[in-house]
Amino acid sequence: MITSFFLSPLAKGDNKTGRVSDLSLINFFCLDGSKSSRPEKYSKRIPPMRRPVGSAKTDQKVPEEVNRVQISISSNDDVSISRTSTRSSGWSNMVKFKRGPRCYAILGAFALCMLILYLGDFSYVFAILNKKVHVERHVLRWEDHQHKIDHMRPRIMIGTRGRMGNHMFQYATLNGLARRYNMTPIMLGNLDILDVFKLPTLQGDFSLLRDPITYTELKASAYNPGVDKIDPKRDVYLNGYYQSWKYHDHMRAELLDKHFVLLDPIKEAADRYIASLLESRKKQGATLVAIHVRRGDFVRQRVKGYTAAPIPYYYRAMDYFRKKYGNVMFIICTNDLVWAETNLEDEGGDVHYSHETDGALDLAIMMACNHMIITSGSYSWWAGYLVRGEVIYYMGYPQPNTKIGNLTNREDYYPPYWEGRW
Repeated sequence: MITSFFLSPLAKGDNKTGRVSDLSLINFFCLDGSKSSRPEKYSKRIPPMRRPVGSAKTDQKVPEEVNRVQISISSNDDVSISRTSTRSSGWSNMVKFKRGPRCYAILGAFALCMLILYLGDFSYVFAILNKKVHVERHVLRWEDHQHKIDHMRPRIMIGTRGRMGNHMFQYATLNGLARRYNMTPIMLGNLDILDVFKLPTLQGDFSLLRDPITYTELKASAYNPGVDKIDPKRDVYLNGYYQSWKYHDHMRAELLDKHFVLLDPIKEAADRYIASLLESRKKQGATLVAIHVRRGDFVRQRVKGYTAAPIPYYYRAMDYFRKKYGNVMFIICTNDLVWAETNLEDEGGDVHYSHETDGALDLAIMMACNHMIITSGSYSWWAGYLVRGEVIYYMGYPQPNTKIGNLTNREDYYPPYWEGRW
């Protein structure tokens, strides 16, 4: 975490014009006040920054020359730094930013770094920056539709974690359990999927729950039997990922037909993409099979249990569909296009690589296909679930006896009507 900037001091006689002539960013990450953290010429000019004399209970006034060391830069510059002692509680750092191009550049670079660390994969950053389809969120707010609600029914809400695929699990579980217990589902308003689907569930916040009981999952990718004991007379808050088909598969047809309905601009873009592809390849009437290739963080973080499907898995699954359907067109959507084009070659003229960087549009393209070959992760899982045909999944995910493996029960995670292969 950035706690301070360290600027070289000005020589005597410098700055007569009110401008800083020698400004260098020496220590970007930490200024701890010790002599070793400052250049020698700076250390000679500034008294050592020690805790004021006296015990912890002493309310002693500290001499001004020791109590405050401050470097100020002219108003045309970007940063002023203060280091302040407050009684005997020790030293505290303060960084004050003033408007200026360098300030904005530093803050922008820091924000981008934090975004990359959070997402864990550069491709998702580019997907955000290169979003091609302009959409407006389809939100049904509680305050606008509460007159249609039976306020006597208990309410159920689920917290949001992760990204698109995780949010789809949480939304489906919310509605699946609401249907089972005859409750009113309320979704939180920060779901990524509000930018993708016409979700009919009302959006609200935690304040709408009345003395709720919280149910926390035991495993993220398994069925948690605690939901079997939900009190249907009390408001409920679900805490966790809840990634299992068992929570919502009893209403799968409704989820596909009435909930996970693409926003018009996204669906229209996907339809145009498919039509153009079939025309250019002269593949009208072909059976479309989507392949989702997830790599990136799933390659880098194997120690956690993530696994990327090996090359033979794809070829065996593709051969299965070729033999069964004959005229087939494979559409590969991936976060590692170079790897896919290098290792999954278009030998027979029936393989197409999607160059889209918009995750919503890629999902819509896969939904338009007849069948699906998936690899790993919740995004890939939902691409398969929204396809109404056959789904083949990679049985090597996750690795057993790992963090992710210990949180996953394959029988609960993968629907029984999917086919697992190596």
